[in-house]
Formats: sequence, structure tokens, C-alpha cells
Amino acid sequence: MERIAKIIGEYASFFDHYGNYVLIPVFVLILIVDWKVSKANVSSGRKKIIRPVLSILAIALGILIYLTNFSFKPIVRSLSKVNEAIGTDMVHFEYLNVATNKIETLETYKGKMVLLNFWGTYCPPCIKEFPDLKALETRYSEDLVVIAISDEDPAKIKQFVSNVSSPSIIGSQKQHSWINPEKFLPLTVIIDKGKVANRFWGRKSYEEFVEIIEQVKKGKE
Repeated sequence: MERIAKIIGEYASFFDHYGNYVLIPVFVLILIVDWKVSKANVSSGRKKIIRPVLSILAIALGILIYLTNFSFKPIVRSLSKVNEAIGTDMVHFEYLNVATNKIETLETYKGKMVLLNFWGTYCPPCIKEFPDLKALETRYSEDLVVIAISDEDPAKIKQFVSNVSSPSIIGSQKQHSWINPEKFLPLTVIIDKGKVANRFWGRKSYEEFVEIIEQVKKGKE
């Protein structure tokens, strides 16, 4: 299931725009082939090999079709939306800094790279990412700003982060109207000098974060 989730996240634009037009016909085709094999005059040994393979493919496609149309549909739409925004100017984005209790915007950091991390106190993978995000702040102190955004109550967020190692900037935004990740977290968007540069869904290791950031930096050269 985790592997399927990663595939959906990686190819969100495809699933959002073309998924049903490709997956459903292939699914139906597999069922037809399986039915024909069951009726064909072939040895039982060959059927015992072919039909289980077709069944596995049908089950995998069925799960994929279900997830992209129901369970994972919101994140597919969100990631597809960000994919289409890559290379374009970031929309106006503001949040409440829970430490200062002031409204801030990304325009403040337009000259830098911003790692915008959507998280929640109820999301264990998000919390496990925090030390790595903190380490990134130290490593790229001159080039990178990390902003961790939750849609929860500011007081709750502030109390929670006081007991964990977290990025320096923790924000509250009640509605992520631009991306709408709902509860599919963590979700990270990289913004470089005001433009959307990359996005990824799910927890990343420190090494993976570094690789992504270096790729964005290399793209500027």
C-alpha cells in the first residue's frame, strides 16, 4: 500500500487528468483476457500460471482506480495543481506565526529558497521530520527558510512545538486554499525566489531533503 501511495503521489498529474481513461480500459481488458483464458483450450498448467498473474494485475489496478477516485482523490488533485504551478510565481500566501502572533507572507523571503512544510500534531511522520528540517536550517542558514504550517488552533500548535525539536518558523493557516492537502501529510513545497520549484508528499529523510535542495540550487546555475 505504501508503494502504491508513493506512485500516486509521484504521478498525481497523470492520475488526475488521464487516470480513468487509461486504467479502467486496461482493467476491463485484463478481465476479458482472464475470461478468455479460462475458456480457452489450453493446459491446466498454463492456466495455473497465467490466471493468477492476471488476477494480481486486476487487483492492483482495481486498488489504484479506487484510491485515485476516492481515498486519495483530494491529494491527487492538490499535487496535480502544484505540478502545474511548478516554474510559475507562487500565489500570495500568508500565515500566522505562532511565536510572534503576527501575520506573515512569503513575500518576505522572496529572495531566498523557502521549504514550506504542511504538517499536523496528529501526524507522526510529520513530527519525525522536524529534526531533519531543523538540521536543514542550520546547514543552509544563508539560503533556506523553513516554514512549517498546520491548520490547527495556534495555541495548540504553540504548546505542542514547545515540547519538540521543530523548525524556527511555525505557522497556522486555517484553510490551505491554494493546495488543500487535507489530512494527507506531510506535504512539502519548495519555493525558490518566489517561484514554485518542487513538491513532494510523505516523509523524507535528511539525505533526501539535501538531495532535493541541491537539485533546486543546481537548476539555478
